Amino acid sequence: MLDKSLYLLVILLAVSIAAFAGGKEGKVSGVISGAHCGVEGMACSATHDLRRAELPGIFTKDNKFYVLSNVPQSFLAQWPVKDVTVEGMVYEKDHGVYAKKISLKDGDKWRTVFEDGNIIDDMGHKEKLATAVEMDGKWYCANCATMHNQGMKK
Repeated sequence: MLDKSLYLLVILLAVSIAAFAGGKEGKVSGVISGAHCGVEGMACSATHDLRRAELPGIFTKDNKFYVLSNVPQSFLAQWPVKDVTVEGMVYEKDHGVYAKKISLKDGDKWRTVFEDGNIIDDMGHKEKLATAVEMDGKWYCANCATMHNQGMKK
C-alpha cells in the first residue's frame, strides 16, 4: 500500500514538473478513473470510490492513464466512470494534462464543467477554482454552497 502511494506521489510530482516543459495543445478523451486501476491497465468500476486514497484521472480507450495537474482530485472524483474530454497542454511522455477545458457526457449531450480556471457547477454557475466549495464530494459555486448548507441545517 505504501509502495503504491509513493508511486502515485512520484507520478503527480512528475506531471507537475512536466507542466513547465514538453507539452503541446491537444485533447484527451476517456473515462474518469483511478490511478490504481489505470496502472493495472483498466478503468475502475462505477462502484469504486475515487474519493478515498485514489488519484483520479482519465483512462483512455487505448489503455493510457492521464493525470490532471491543475485540478483537485476531489473535483474529478465526483464523476466516476463518466465519459470525459479534456483540452489543454498534453504531456504525452509523462501522461499528464494541464486542463484548460473539461467536458462530461451527460446522457446524449456534453457539458463543460471546467474552463480557464473556473468550475461550472450543476446549476451552470461559473466560479474560480480558488473560491469554489467542495461539500460532500460535489463542487459548487460559493452561493450554491451557502444555499446547500442552509438547506442541510433545516
